[in-house]
Amino acid sequence: MNKRVVFAGGTDWSVEFFETLLDEGFNIVGVLAPPDNRKDRSQKTAIHVLKAEAAKKNITVLQPEKLNDSGFLAKFKQLEPDLVVVVAYGKLFPKDVLNIPSSGFINFHPSLLPQLRGPSPIASAILEGLTKTGVSIMKLGKGMDDGPVLERVSIKVEPRETSETLTRKLVDLGNRILPKTLKKYLDGNLTPRAQQKKDVTVCKMINKEDGRIDWQNETAEQIDRKIRALNPQFKTFTFLANNKRVNILESKGTSVATRPSVFPPGRYELVENKLAIGTKKNILLISELQVEGKKPVTAEEFAQGYGNEGRFC
Repeated sequence: MNKRVVFAGGTDWSVEFFETLLDEGFNIVGVLAPPDNRKDRSQKTAIHVLKAEAAKKNITVLQPEKLNDSGFLAKFKQLEPDLVVVVAYGKLFPKDVLNIPSSGFINFHPSLLPQLRGPSPIASAILEGLTKTGVSIMKLGKGMDDGPVLERVSIKVEPRETSETLTRKLVDLGNRILPKTLKKYLDGNLTPRAQQKKDVTVCKMINKEDGRIDWQNETAEQIDRKIRALNPQFKTFTFLANNKRVNILESKGTSVATRPSVFPPGRYELVENKLAIGTKKNILLISELQVEGKKPVTAEEFAQGYGNEGRFC
């Protein structure tokens, strides 16, 4: 590949795409990575994994705090990119940057655009109870994930899918189709197709507080999806009566509340080695928890320490 490519990535798994493109012969002349961060209490600088991998291959790395910075713009132009490939970079590129490469910016997005535009498409597919999702290869536009699509491939969302398992499937799928799509696009054999505005859905940025369980107002099914969608990146959590935080690590599904009065929202009881918890509707079955400051335990171990019956707030 003679085209000069800049790769922009942000997540740990974006490195897999970077390595795949190198293996497929793409001429990557530069990398855009997030700035290095201070890590833990030691305040030591944590080198971003993409930066580390690019450095091993003597590829120039840019880590701008702001994409409209004049210093970054000058360095970016010096790379003389024909194409920029974006995988979970996490920032919107300004017009001055978008206009530089002659072949534009091509973005990998883990949803079936125009569904689930935005920053959390994988977790949101589970949160919303979708039975199908997929990946899209698209040209970047001025807005968030609104550019024309080059390729879309769908997969099934399994009933007990987690963000971890779904991410793995989507990354593997993306790694297979991205190089082929880029080659067809650069050869002029793909025509971008505009997204249908009537089908647009948008997912929000997920934060830590979204993991808090509301036993009164969320159903067992909703909480079960939340546990599968937010762990392990964002812990799903509740509190004991003494304000002790409890992370809910693994759910085993839901059960119909044949006697709702026995399981009001938040009340739990050990049933067949699972913690059965009342919700707005039906019962949530939990197999693994972690009390703040303690190691993860099974439901049975939790009951031994905190009682076979009790209540979460």
